[in-house]
Amino acid sequence: MQSPRLMLAYSVLSASILYLLFTWASRSSGSWLSSSHHPPDFSRYVSLYSLPVDQFPLDDVNKRVIIVGDIHGMFEEFQALLAKVSYNPHSDSLISVGDIVAKGPHSGSMDVLAFMASNNITAVRGNHDQKVIEWRTWFEWIHSLPGGTDWLFQVQERWEKAQEHGADDVEEWVEEQVRHDKKYSKWWKKIPEGWQLFGDHYSIAEEMTHEQYLYMVQRPVQIHVPHAHTFIAHAGILASDPNYKPGHKRQPLSHIPTLYEADTRKEDTLILRRLQELAMLKEVPQNLIPWVTLNMRGILDDHTVTRKKDGTPWAERYKKDMKRCAGFDSKKKGTLPCHPSTVIYGHAASRGLDIHRWTIGLDSGCVYNRRMTALVLGAKVAQKLPGTIDDEFDGEAVDIDGNILSSRPRFGDSGHGKIYSVPC
Repeated sequence: MQSPRLMLAYSVLSASILYLLFTWASRSSGSWLSSSHHPPDFSRYVSLYSLPVDQFPLDDVNKRVIIVGDIHGMFEEFQALLAKVSYNPHSDSLISVGDIVAKGPHSGSMDVLAFMASNNITAVRGNHDQKVIEWRTWFEWIHSLPGGTDWLFQVQERWEKAQEHGADDVEEWVEEQVRHDKKYSKWWKKIPEGWQLFGDHYSIAEEMTHEQYLYMVQRPVQIHVPHAHTFIAHAGILASDPNYKPGHKRQPLSHIPTLYEADTRKEDTLILRRLQELAMLKEVPQNLIPWVTLNMRGILDDHTVTRKKDGTPWAERYKKDMKRCAGFDSKKKGTLPCHPSTVIYGHAASRGLDIHRWTIGLDSGCVYNRRMTALVLGAKVAQKLPGTIDDEFDGEAVDIDGNILSSRPRFGDSGHGKIYSVPC
């Protein structure tokens, strides 16, 4: 029987997360809009969602989990990938690592969004999804202000006329309007700095339905799957704060959770692991910043996170942290009292399909005419079945350089997954 104190500890943390989500949900009907002319919070972040067993089934031989890499509006390729894995909406749990729209064809983005929203597909936000959310929230705010709808209509009409007279740089055109359009100067100032009118994100935000908008804003930036000891995040998460050594007392993996009196009996290990995984999200400060989860690519020498391609890939640091995990009973020097957990992510198309022991990067660059990839998990694929080497190196898993990888990556403590992909 599991320790009552540990069960209480996990329940308290879980309840705290549910409270935060409930607090956000109470604002989702539209009351979040500012009642004054001051802008609302355009980001509308939802930090975390915890997936229960029925939404991430690993032990039922009749069910599967299908996790798809970045789609970016490549609707035909997305449908081809679902057909290839024989996706069954009645028995399969489909999950996206984010960036379902933008960068690809506009019509494709709208088709992908319609499919995802109408089927309420589980997904985390991507950085491009976030920009669409922000633009749509801005639209909702402008329309709520007296005269806002008329101004938006005039802006669209004037830009179309400007294009007829040879204008092709929207940023330059907007700057000119800000300087010379005194009548509507207060409205032009309501466009946040750095935002581009009439771009891809703007167009998707303007065209999508209210129901699709609600679907988008309900996507969290992180998903935790406690029973699978897995995180899903668009760009990734960190297991430790780069500003401190892995064994520093500030690091969540440096000590066994001690919110309540606990021991390391075998029957308590599951709850202790869940507590420690939640501590990673709560106590590593970078994981509390949505921008990091949506944009991170590497860690610079000064320990800051970067979205650029320089620095050490965050997955390399994560892999090193997981290698130090030696269980809660370990006293060996150089190890940490923790158990490894897996991160599944997208975003890093420049690295391509990037599979390591505890990190699985699924953005294989479909929008750049490479491939779209899915990871399939479940009882039927968990055990690596005997077969020839051709069964494992079947061409489904291809890295950024075109090398064929094993399509049977390890997943979790002792299982395996199966990689499928289609050309783009």
